[in-house]
Amino acid sequence: MKETVRTLLGLDDDTAVMIRQLACTEPGCPPLETVVAVLPMNGPARRWTLHRPTEQITEDDLRTALLSPAPEGA
Repeated sequence: MKETVRTLLGLDDDTAVMIRQLACTEPGCPPLETVVAVLPMNGPARRWTLHRPTEQITEDDLRTALLSPAPEGA
């Protein structure tokens, strides 16, 4: 999944990509969500939350989320 994120966003090797599956405790939230974080050496970090477990996320899901106009933390 990290390589897909790296490819979709055209990231260099110095940019860290983190994928975390977390339990969501907020009302109405699915039990598991996946957070994608991109941490460049220079520039602001970006973060996206996909409301499903990591193993259910497809490349199309990533493309839709990552290429949306306003990521979290922007």
